[in-house]
Amino acid sequence: MRYAIEQYDQHGLLKPPVWLWLGWAFLIRAWVVFVVAGASRQEGSNILQYVYPNHTMLYIGLAMGLPIVIGMWLVGLRKSDSNKTNFLVSLLKPVTLAIVAMQLVHTGYLVNLHHWQFSWPNAVTLVLLAWFAIYLINSRRVKDSLALPAKITSVPDQGHTINHQ
Repeated sequence: MRYAIEQYDQHGLLKPPVWLWLGWAFLIRAWVVFVVAGASRQEGSNILQYVYPNHTMLYIGLAMGLPIVIGMWLVGLRKSDSNKTNFLVSLLKPVTLAIVAMQLVHTGYLVNLHHWQFSWPNAVTLVLLAWFAIYLINSRRVKDSLALPAKITSVPDQGHTINHQ
C-alpha cells in the first residue's frame, strides 16, 4: 500500500490532496466572488464592481471555472462502483490543466492590456497558475487520486483475486 489508510475515503478511493483542492479553489475564484456577492444582498453589486469592474471578465471567469466546479462536485460523489462518475473524475486532471492554460493566457492578455506594466495581482496570479500547473504534472498523488479505480474480481476455481486496470 503506497498511502496511509487515512488518505482513503469510506469507499476505498484515494482522497485528492489538500493542495489540489486549494488549486481548484484558486481556479474558481470568480465563482467564490459571485457567491459572496450574492450572499451579501445590498453590498453584492459593490463587491462585484470592485473585484470585476468589467463584467465580461466575471463571465469569462465563471465560464472557465464551471468545469472545475462540476469536477469538484463529482469528486464528492465518487463511489467504487460508480463507473460514469469515476470516468468523469479521471478526466479532471487534463481538464484542470486546460483550465490553467486558459487562465494563464487570459492573465497574459490582461497584462498586455496594461502595456506590460507590473501589478501585484497579475504577478501573483501568474506565479500561482504556473506553480499549480507544475504540481499537476508532477504529483503522483494527484494522478493516483483522480485515476479510475482498479476492478477486483474473484476467480472462483483458483480462489485468488485479479486486479484489472
